[in-house]
Order: sequence, then C-alpha cells, then structure tokens
Amino acid sequence: MASVRHYIQRIKEGRLKQLTAELLWMYAYVRRYWLLIGVYILLGASGSVLSLGTSVVSKDLVDAVTGVNSLEIVRVAATYVGVGVSQIFINAVKSRLSLRVRLKVTNEIRGDIYEQVLQTSWESLAKYRSGDLLYRVNGDAGMVANTILTFLPNVMTTMISFGGAFIIVVRTDPWMALIALLGAPISFLTSRISAKRMRDFQRENQNVASDRTVFDQETFQNLQFIKAFGMLERVTEKFHRIQQESVDLSLKQNKFQQSMTIATSLVGQAVGYACYGFAAFRLWQGEISYGTMTMFVSMAASLRGSFSGILGLMPMVIRAGISAERIMEITSLPRDSMEDKEEAEAICRRGRDVGIYVHMDSVDFAYEEEKWIYRDASFRAEPGEIVALIGPSGQGKTTTLNLVLGLYHPKKGEITVGNPGGDELKASSSTRCMFSYIPQGNTMFSGTIADNMRMVRPDATDEEIRAALDAACALEFVEKLDHGIDTEVRERGTRFSEGQKQRLSIARALLADAPVMILDEATSALDVATERRVLRQIIKKEPHRTVIVAAHRPSVFSMCSRVYKVGEGRIEEVDEEGIRRFLDEF
Repeated sequence: MASVRHYIQRIKEGRLKQLTAELLWMYAYVRRYWLLIGVYILLGASGSVLSLGTSVVSKDLVDAVTGVNSLEIVRVAATYVGVGVSQIFINAVKSRLSLRVRLKVTNEIRGDIYEQVLQTSWESLAKYRSGDLLYRVNGDAGMVANTILTFLPNVMTTMISFGGAFIIVVRTDPWMALIALLGAPISFLTSRISAKRMRDFQRENQNVASDRTVFDQETFQNLQFIKAFGMLERVTEKFHRIQQESVDLSLKQNKFQQSMTIATSLVGQAVGYACYGFAAFRLWQGEISYGTMTMFVSMAASLRGSFSGILGLMPMVIRAGISAERIMEITSLPRDSMEDKEEAEAICRRGRDVGIYVHMDSVDFAYEEEKWIYRDASFRAEPGEIVALIGPSGQGKTTTLNLVLGLYHPKKGEITVGNPGGDELKASSSTRCMFSYIPQGNTMFSGTIADNMRMVRPDATDEEIRAALDAACALEFVEKLDHGIDTEVRERGTRFSEGQKQRLSIARALLADAPVMILDEATSALDVATERRVLRQIIKKEPHRTVIVAAHRPSVFSMCSRVYKVGEGRIEEVDEEGIRRFLDEF
C-alpha cells in the first residue's frame, strides 16, 4: 500500500507525467537513430558474450592445468587465446565505430535543437539569457545525445552479462546464484532513496553550470567596460565565488553519493565473501573442481556487477531527464510562423519596382499586462518616403520597429505591409524578407568585411560590395586598409570606430537590397554632413524604397516626409512646431 500511495503522490505532483514526457521526447531521437544504436548494441553485446565466454573457457583451462582434463589443454588454451584476441579486435572496432556514431548523433541532435532555438519566436525567447541558451544547446544537448546513444546499449549489454551469468550459475549451482543476488534488494532500496536527491542535485548543477556560462560570456563581451571602470578585482572575486559555489555543490553531492556507495559496497563485499566461502566449501567437500570454483567466483562478481550496473544507469537517466526538461522548455515555446512565406516573397519582388508601404492601425501593445507602451497607435510609411520616429528613450521607438519586423505582436489592432494597389499581409516572421534592419549598437561579426557583407547576400560580388560601401560613405576608409574588403573585422568590430561600424552596417543593409529599410539610431555616431549624405544615397539608390528611422537629431527631420512622436502611451504625427518643442524638451 505504501508503494501505491507513493506513486499516487507522484502522479498528483505531476512528476510521473513530467518524467514520461521527457522519456518520450528522448525516444523520438532513439527512433530516428535506431539503426546506428542497433549497431552499437550489437557490438556491446558481442563484447559481453565474449566476456562470459572467457569465464567459461577459463574454467576448462584451470581444470586442464590442474589435471582434471589434461588431454584438452592444447585445445582449451587455443580457445582461450582466440577469445582473448577476438575481444581485443572487437573492442578496437567498437571504439572506432562508437566514436563515429557518437559524433554523428551528437552533432545532429545539437544541430536540430540549435535550429529549433533559432526558429523560436523572439518575443518568447527574449526573457532567456544568451549564455543560458548557449549552455542548453551545447551542455544539455550533449548530455541528452550521450544518454540516447549509450543508455540502451548499456542496458542491453548489462542485461546480457547478467542473464548469461545467471543462467550459467543456476545450471551449475542454484544456491550460488541465490547467494550472489542477496545484495540486490538492498541495492534497489538505496537506489530508490538516492533517485530524488540525485535529481535535485543534478538540477542545481545544471543551473550553476548555466549561470557560469552566462557570467563568462558577459565578462568577455564587456571586458573593455570592465577595464575602463576598474572592475577587474570585483569581477574576479565574483568568478571565484561562482567557482566555489560549484565546488561546494559538487562536494555535497559527492558526500551523498559516497554514503550510498559505502552502504552498497559493504553489502556487495559481504555477498562476495559469502560466494567465495561457499565455493571454497564446495571445493573442500570435493563437489566441484578448481576450474568450477574459479568460474563461480567470476560469475558471482559478474552478477553483482551487472545488477549494480543496471542501478548505476539511473544517475545517467536523471541527468538526461533534467537536460531534456531544460531543452523542452525552450523547444516548446511558440515558433516563428512562415505560413505566408510565398506571398511575402511575391510582394517583396514586386516591391523592388513599385515599393512597399507599412501601415500601423489602432495598435495596443504591452510587454506585461497593464504596462502599456501605447494604445490605439497608428502611423504610415509609403514607398519613397523617409518617416521618422522621435521620442524620449524607453518610450517605445525600438518597440515600434520590432512590431513592424514581426518580432513582437500587437495585443490589438494590426500592422500591414504590401504593394500600393496590390496584395498586403500582416507583419510577421514571413514578411521580414521585405526589410533591411540596422539596429542600435554593434552588429559586426568575426571575419572579414566581405564576410560581414555577404551575410545578407552570400552571392554578392566584390564589385557589388564596394558599391554598397560607397553608398554608405564607407568605401573611402575601407580602401585605405591594407587588405581592403578582406580586412579582418575582429570580434565586435573592435578595430573600427563607432561611426565606421555604423557605416559598415548601413552598407550591409543596402547590399540586402530590401524594399523597406529600418534604421534604429543607426546614424547617431555620424557627423551631420555624412548622415545627410548617407540618407540621400539610400533614397537615390532605390527611389521606391521606404525608410523608417528612429532618431533624435534635427538634421534627419528636415529630410523626412512625416515625423511621428512616440511617448506618453501613444503615437502622434507632429509638425515643425511639435518637433521644435520635442527638441527643446530633450
């Protein structure tokens, strides 16, 4: 009854359902790689069979040497050597093949999870830290892949070792089999006690490892800032504190594991002595040979070891379950919808000839309930226009651009994009093909300038790259570099000034040649003359291009068709007087 109540309680707590979901999620990958896993199981099984064969043959060899069966000594010795050599070659093949299988399966699972994370809705994914996502894709995915690849083979090989040894011993002496399994109930009981604690420990370990990855990543990303403010000592202190937290948790877990190990080892030792004593007694009574005694002791150890091995797989399943739970948390989030992809691409193609409009109509948006950015907000941007968004920092300019890009979705109202007099769609993941986007801050990647440019158009020629750089007023300084467009950018573009990085980002957006361009404070580091020249080049290159720019500087406003002020819970179009008042206030 106590056991029944235990499982009822687990069902009430939702843990059994959660464990089932985790196992089913991992089973989907097992089905995908069943052939490779089957080969792995076959190799492991052959090793177990040969190991059992070695124990049986060793009995005959001992008996032959001690005179019980001396006529067979040559045949038995040859068989013993043959089995041993076969094990060496099978283990070598198994090691080589298992490495190939492990690398293939691990990389494919990581790649699958990586793609799912990238395809997850930005609105859902934004609350997770990048370092945490990085650990889930690498650390957690690696743990799951390793378990998928090794758990079933280990279970099968352990069961073969256990079943083979049990059959051999039972057929020879049932009492020996019974004595060898005396410790099984105690081992099973201790494993049940430790399962919950191990799950809690593993969850803590995963969280600490994720936090450590986040801290390391953010430290190196912001090293210049840390050095500039003289924060090295504080950062180093926090690094050691996180390390110590990990050490303390590992020692705590090890202490618990060792206490369980001592208990099961003492029982195993007692059972081993009992087996050895029983075999010695039977030998003293003349009921068995020396070879049979050797086999008994070997098989009894195999029985105990196999049973402990089966229970020892539990920590692996627990670790994989925690990792699967953390991955499922991400992969179960809403995905970007691409159902309108073909229609969006058709509108984009036509947009290069006639342009694309962007309309926001009566939109309400809030990141959290009752914390509204604005209500009933509307604005319009037509082909060939430059439309500006102004307003205090943190009042919704970047949010508006993210809504237009389909990264966030309105709570009410709609945002539409389409060709004048033609088709239109609601802003979504599918419609992003219509936009070139230059966000705030640094978006340069490691590699050359040409590599960065070709991220948006892999087939772009060197001439097309130079033309885009020229239009963004960047070609002049690029050509002065020793290697021109093949110059290394370095991580986060550290070799360039902020203005140069902005111009490179604008050039990349121009190379994408999208009908709509969005600039989020993308010219803030440029001088006024360069800023005006860049904006003129953008319109001159494509007269039908729609440009939406979030800006503070008056030099931009004079070039705009319309200016909208974002703030105080609304979006409203402002005239020159409204712009002047805004500039006076801010």
